[in-house]
Amino acid sequence: MTSLSAPVQAVLELFQGPLADVRFADVNAASLATSAAEVEAAASAVAELDAKLVELRQSLAERQEVLLQLAQRAVSYARVYAEHDEALTEQLARITLPRAAKPRKASNAKSADDAPASSVEAAPIESAVAPAEEASTAELEEAAPAPEFPRKTKRRLGPPGRGAAQSAPTE
Repeated sequence: MTSLSAPVQAVLELFQGPLADVRFADVNAASLATSAAEVEAAASAVAELDAKLVELRQSLAERQEVLLQLAQRAVSYARVYAEHDEALTEQLARITLPRAAKPRKASNAKSADDAPASSVEAAPIESAVAPAEEASTAELEEAAPAPEFPRKTKRRLGPPGRGAAQSAPTE
């Protein structure tokens, strides 16, 4: 794949073919070929750096995930430690960490332990301090009652008295 546009390639072909011996002030076949080679080299370097950047971002995401899991454990331990210390308990209640990303299941028969570290989907770590008057997500989930859904009833479809009655669930 080339990083040269089709019109630029057409000009290069003209100066390699019918205009190969033509020289203008600072434009000739050699100067165009040299410049095109420099563009291709720069595009190649950009592609290599892009690949390295993707790799580095993945590494960063994995490290952030490890730190998040460690921070979640630290908060859990600290909550137990702070059971009798109201001020510390309040400080811990203000901290809301995002949930850790769950590792993706391998598409083949490999277990999660056999999967490479790059298969872990990582979420970036964000600022995790909430205002004091707001409850944590876990506290809200515990306090909220389970939603009640209407019971499904069966309704007959079609005219009555024709063979076996068909029914479909409705709400």
